[in-house]
Amino acid sequence: MNGYSHARFRRARGLLVALALSAAALATGTPGAQAAEPGEPSDVTVELPTDTYSRMLVDEARQRVYVTTGGLSATVHAILVYDFDGNLLRTVTTEAMTAAGAMTLSADGSILYVAVADYVLIFNPDTFAYIGGGWVKSDFRDGLCSGDLGITGGRLWVTRMGSQEYPKDCSSEVQTLWSGAPTGGTFTNSGSLVSAKFATSPGLPGKLVQAYATYGTPKLVVGVYDATTAYTEPLALRAYTAATDPAAPPKDVAVSPDGSLVAVAAGASGTRALSTTGLTDATPGYGSLPAGTSSTSVAFSPDGSLVARGGAVDGTAADLLVQPARPAQGDTPRGYAFTDGSAGGDQVADRGLAFSPDGSRLFAMTTNAAKDSYWLHIITNPGARYHSAFGGPPTVEPGTPFVGQAVRISGTLRRNGPGPVEPARVTAVRHDADGDHTVPAAAVGADGTFTLDDTPSTTGKTTYTVSFAGDTAHDPAADSTVDVEVTKAPTELALDQPEGATTAGVVVHGTLSTAGAPLPEGTLVAVQRWSKTGVADLPAALVGPDGDFTVTDAPPAAGSTLYTVSYAGDALHDASADWVTVPVTG
Repeated sequence: MNGYSHARFRRARGLLVALALSAAALATGTPGAQAAEPGEPSDVTVELPTDTYSRMLVDEARQRVYVTTGGLSATVHAILVYDFDGNLLRTVTTEAMTAAGAMTLSADGSILYVAVADYVLIFNPDTFAYIGGGWVKSDFRDGLCSGDLGITGGRLWVTRMGSQEYPKDCSSEVQTLWSGAPTGGTFTNSGSLVSAKFATSPGLPGKLVQAYATYGTPKLVVGVYDATTAYTEPLALRAYTAATDPAAPPKDVAVSPDGSLVAVAAGASGTRALSTTGLTDATPGYGSLPAGTSSTSVAFSPDGSLVARGGAVDGTAADLLVQPARPAQGDTPRGYAFTDGSAGGDQVADRGLAFSPDGSRLFAMTTNAAKDSYWLHIITNPGARYHSAFGGPPTVEPGTPFVGQAVRISGTLRRNGPGPVEPARVTAVRHDADGDHTVPAAAVGADGTFTLDDTPSTTGKTTYTVSFAGDTAHDPAADSTVDVEVTKAPTELALDQPEGATTAGVVVHGTLSTAGAPLPEGTLVAVQRWSKTGVADLPAALVGPDGDFTVTDAPPAAGSTLYTVSYAGDALHDASADWVTVPVTG
């Protein structure tokens, strides 16, 4: 198999993986889930034809995504050129492409700068020919560990390895900042910092923001620097020194397009959001990543609407959160969980996020725990959620309950797109003559069905309103309601047959019970005696807490005597009665 055939085979396999993942995403939705509707997110996933990844750059004007593959273990040193649909358009390789890493475009988009091991290459992004037939000559050290590249203050800035020794771990490598003219010439060394990452923004002209770690026991430092001269000058510094402060070298740094915010992916310490004015904490921040997540990547959409935070976490927790860029908006993040390390990745790669300029697409690079496979996810409408809806009005069993009877409210919740990571929960409210009452929430099953349990407390028309508030992947569903008529609870009155009744005394024992709401304290039953001397109303009997009561009497004459006991009922209970014939001796 020649190189061209091998590339075609890898590309075909990537497309098959993408189609399989798309089908799997729909198949894992709840029954009745539909393909993405207008406005919903969608994810096209393509496996890279290499086992290494370095950096990603979005070219909106040409509708392309550039991916470099340089790395310590790279066997392919190239720029992979994808369109916004995930098609691999071109693989750019040259003799000078070793350790291709950071990239940037000139302000007018006519020049593509690519940092490689020994140079910054200058390409025409339409033809990928060297501009002027050459490259920016440099005198900086080898760049086997991918650094950063950016233009601000009229200068081209790039970070390179600070040592000539072959690196063992790029995550803690000292990086040296260099700057020079965008057209080429000598570059100037502006200083070395541990694991330094920098970012620029059109909202901070002539400045750059660096995040790095201190020597020795690493602690995070963030700085805003004047970048209008060859030697940067710090304008503001934030050094974390407390025991509880971030201790991991930074993985990524991004600056909002208006220049007001800087976000730092600080590994196990999560994502730090700071104001670029004084580097104070942005209030209220972006909230925590799922427990156990190591923050690996962060990106702002160029239109200023969204921020994306990527991470690595075991299990089914979200690896990617997307939300409004302004922390004060406090929107619940849109969560994406990558869980398959063999097809689609199970974590966001370091520095693996980039937006299209209008925020309508998010490009996310994922990898596995071994970091030997990579997948490009092209997520459309990344801040949106899938639609959800109830499959119809809920049902209530029994259909005509009585007060105090346990009822079950059942239904189906249908959610588009893939199933959520955590089981969804539905809530309900019972509205009756006494007002609103909260029904205990219930989990939604894998098939979308749910059952809530409740006990009505009063009679009359009762309305159950079932709600789904949404989750990290789905919008709230429109409420679903059902009306039922709640009746009085039935009661049962039962009398025992007395023994040894004489005119000296009769004792009749009985019980009054109900399957519904408990009888109120002080409940009385009416008693009548029917004998040959006539009908007499006897004193009412008090029903005890256990439903028992006792009737005592001294019949006026011997003979067959009838005792009737009746309960008149109340607002919540039906009436009931019983009778017993007692042979009375003299």
